[in-house]
Amino acid sequence: MLRKLLWLLPLVPLVLIAALAVSCSSSSSSTTVNQNCTDGPYNIVGNWQINVTPSGGTPAIGYGAIDSAGLAVFFDTSPPNASGDSGGTLQMPSLTGACYFTGSIISSPEAGTSGSVVSDTLQGNVVSATSITGTFSGVSSGSMAAVPFTPLSGSATALSGSQTGQIISGVADTLTLTFTPGTGASMSFSGTDTLSCTVSGTFTQVGTSNVFDVTYVYAGAAPCVAATSTGIGFESTTDYFDMNSGAAGTYLYADILSSSGPFVLEIFQ
Repeated sequence: MLRKLLWLLPLVPLVLIAALAVSCSSSSSSTTVNQNCTDGPYNIVGNWQINVTPSGGTPAIGYGAIDSAGLAVFFDTSPPNASGDSGGTLQMPSLTGACYFTGSIISSPEAGTSGSVVSDTLQGNVVSATSITGTFSGVSSGSMAAVPFTPLSGSATALSGSQTGQIISGVADTLTLTFTPGTGASMSFSGTDTLSCTVSGTFTQVGTSNVFDVTYVYAGAAPCVAATSTGIGFESTTDYFDMNSGAAGTYLYADILSSSGPFVLEIFQ
């Protein structure tokens, strides 16, 4: 869960990939946020890897995306058999490409677990189109840095036909889905889950990027609880949660910001 990935349980043995400066100048090594910078705005729509360094703790890593509206969400990929859980969510404040930003950084545990949601105050700089840095304080404190990453070789493409979905959760929940291609790489889906509840929704491509704005609709008779949620997604060639035994192929991920708690969805054929 992401609360372990980040700063709440710093003993998780995750790796810091990048430690970047907090400044509007990419050549600066200062860790002080520049609230008066005037560079940008930068185009930061795309796939990003976030690296978090808690004060006195072990650095950690997460993967996600930023869309054109500034939604920035990342998930923990700690192997379930190594740490006991994975699939927690980290939501950043709105990131529109402006040089200075501030707001809440919210860490939520893996769905179906008993962890707590933690909110800290984050302020930082979009240093360039390839560098975002900041510092957080509140319940915990430390610094973060994000850089683009390439989860997919080539362009994103719409899925078609039968697919399997797996909600990364403390409670097993497998989805049987059918995908229908739309415009560009956009797509819609429908199907059922383990409880025979109905699920449907859309993955709407943001421009021509490997970023999707996601709508997720849940319905059906009790114990199903009707709800419509939104989130963000991307395609990858990596089976981050080993739900398909690491088989080669295209994997579709969504981080759904449900009112009952965020959850990560992995989809594969």
